[in-house]
Amino acid sequence: MNKWFKWACFALLIIFISETKAQEKVTVGEKQILFSKILKENREIWVHLPKTYDDNSISPAKYPVIYLLDGENNFEYYAGMTDFLSRPPYADLPECIVVGIKNTERTRDLTPTKSQKKSPVNPNLILFADSGGSENFRSFIQKELKPFIRKQYRTQEYSVLVGHSFGGLFAIHDFLTHPDDFNAYVANDPSLWWDHKILISKTRDYLEKNKKFPAKKSLYVSQADNEEQQKNWNSDMTQAINEFRTIVEQNGTLNYKHTFFKGEVHGTVSYPGNYEALKFIFNGFRTNIKEFAKSPEQLEEKYKTFSDTIGAEFIPSESYLNIIIKFMKNNEFKNAETYFMNLKNKLYPDIQ
Repeated sequence: MNKWFKWACFALLIIFISETKAQEKVTVGEKQILFSKILKENREIWVHLPKTYDDNSISPAKYPVIYLLDGENNFEYYAGMTDFLSRPPYADLPECIVVGIKNTERTRDLTPTKSQKKSPVNPNLILFADSGGSENFRSFIQKELKPFIRKQYRTQEYSVLVGHSFGGLFAIHDFLTHPDDFNAYVANDPSLWWDHKILISKTRDYLEKNKKFPAKKSLYVSQADNEEQQKNWNSDMTQAINEFRTIVEQNGTLNYKHTFFKGEVHGTVSYPGNYEALKFIFNGFRTNIKEFAKSPEQLEEKYKTFSDTIGAEFIPSESYLNIIIKFMKNNEFKNAETYFMNLKNKLYPDIQ
């Protein structure tokens, strides 16, 4: 009896271990809580790390950082999107750390001025009464969040700000007032109607003073099919975005792209907008592994050209070099294999 009891316990243990392994979760990221002295509140952020971040078989790398507003709405799909677009050997962008910023008082944080807009139903009621705190929120990102991320994670000095609606308004306002905060900005269907189109005036003022936009900065703007789909649901937004586009494109000094998404409305445009924005910002990053068999030096040349264009230094990742070396070995391109082995040893000398 004792023997059968032991066997039964052993069988139950095996089943428990098997079920535990079967229930292992795939996690998208990790949650961090950061107390902001500037905002006087706890801020919750979600961080997604690249797949190679904890790979002990390669040298510890540094990664660009994407700061994503409205994190609670966008983080999960955006993290997967960056992983998909950065997978070698077809990568359209380098692997990135994604930092999703969860909202507390969204209108307060993302709008640049205090609202004076009266309710059409009740003239005594001011809409968006808690607005106008974007400069404080900007200070939180620059003085508290970015240093926290740099301390906790291995980051490269290249960053992107992504926003939608009021978040897009915030992104464009930050670009106009503090263009050195980020290397690239994404504004999906930005609320440029805000405060009698104040950012349209700021854009004109900026160009009147500076004549041209900052060099090696990128701005991507997506526009939803709001007016056409919803019978003038928000014609002010449509007109303001079109005015902004005209001013920027006529100046012609900014790495700028505008995309109108037919059939996408305000609440859905971020997904296709963010996909196209990533490909636009990192345009020129993709390489063709087959070309390197005959001309292996092309890889370094392409990365140098890309780095010069984007305004930050990027080198081939060790994981990508391993893929290239394996490809050359399997296809018996001996000279190319030797070239890339030497390049790997030069760029990553600590790994034998």
